[in-house]
Amino acid sequence: MQPSNRAIVKSSTLPASMQDEAVRQCLKAMQTCRHDKDIAAQIRNEFNRKYGRTWHCIVGCSFGR
Repeated sequence: MQPSNRAIVKSSTLPASMQDEAVRQCLKAMQTCRHDKDIAAQIRNEFNRKYGRTWHCIVGCSFGR
């Protein structure tokens, strides 16, 4: 099965601009990180830096199933 080149946001209460930023950060993290926990940490750290602290991020294909 080929990986998809499009992001799917299943659930979010973020404004659209922040969702777009999350997708951009995810794509960036996926280029440099190998494991889901590292991708999540990079996204969380970038959101903490840009929008203030206390962000949580979960990355994985089986989360929420």
